[in-house]
Amino acid sequence: MNSKNAYPVVSDKLPLHIKKGHQLVFSRQDLSSREADLFALMIANMGAADWDGNQTPYYEFTSHNLTGWLNIESKHVGTLLSPVAERLSTRKIGIESKDHKGDLEFQYQPLFKRISYKNGVLTMVPNDLLRTEYIAYNQGFALINTKNFLELKREYSKRLYELLSRFKDQGTHIGKRSLVELKGLFGLLDEKGKLRSDKTSFANNGVFLQRCIRESIHELMANPSTNKELVFYEGPSGNLGYEPFKHGRSIAAIEFKVRWVKKGAVQELNDADAMATIKKLENKRLSQRQELETKELYLLKSAYEHFGRLERVASIEATLEKRNKETTEPQQVTQEVDDFFKKIEELESQFPDSDY
Repeated sequence: MNSKNAYPVVSDKLPLHIKKGHQLVFSRQDLSSREADLFALMIANMGAADWDGNQTPYYEFTSHNLTGWLNIESKHVGTLLSPVAERLSTRKIGIESKDHKGDLEFQYQPLFKRISYKNGVLTMVPNDLLRTEYIAYNQGFALINTKNFLELKREYSKRLYELLSRFKDQGTHIGKRSLVELKGLFGLLDEKGKLRSDKTSFANNGVFLQRCIRESIHELMANPSTNKELVFYEGPSGNLGYEPFKHGRSIAAIEFKVRWVKKGAVQELNDADAMATIKKLENKRLSQRQELETKELYLLKSAYEHFGRLERVASIEATLEKRNKETTEPQQVTQEVDDFFKKIEELESQFPDSDY
């Protein structure tokens, strides 16, 4: 390869995080589990400086490193990765944009210019037409734990993990998403917004929810690494990890019920402090039969997070969700208030010409 137009980026150490810009995270992409792993390795090693001078970087990975990072035997690296690389070299992603009328549009571009494996080295050359999408972080980005991402087995679990990783900060949330949008994000739709020919079973929303949502949540909860990062809890409908919203009889959208485990004031102290918090507040709740205040629930949640008791954290999250819903719902008008306004109306009827 001409060194004037490209240069290699080589790393012998697995980066801690995959930094993925918002537009790339919310692109339409259909990658298998192994394809997603290879793509993630390239993104994890990519930095904005790699593109300085309008050069197209390329990324090299030795079979020795791939063996450890992808948990495959060294003698099988070429055999296993050859069909994966071939498929990945033809994959496209759909980048969202809007026209002058505000209508949603998608532009599909190949992810790579070239992928090759020779002399025990995997080389990946990204498509320079996607340069902006690869390194644009001004709209925010997902900071994805590389090791945890590679440990996940299912492609849909990996996709959900990176989508949720976009909203780790306090006060940010992935929000309610339509099933149509989610089907696009999970790579089920073609350029015309129709189900791909090999994905027709997902026309049934029940199949989509089971395979892409529920099974992904289950793997994220069962994985010993990701279950220390994420807490899924039940919404009002009793579904673990998500709340469905219907349009007529059909589910049209869902909202994920999930929180990232964050270090709080209790976690920054020691075990004794966390235990003392649990003892005090659980004694108030159970022995004294007193309802905990909202601020006390947050303290108790942090204390359980400190010890990794995420089943307790999930229960507290569900209670907090219920309380937040109750405080934001309009209060029911009492009979006394209703009677009061009726008297005002009766009095007003006696003086029809009175203005404010």
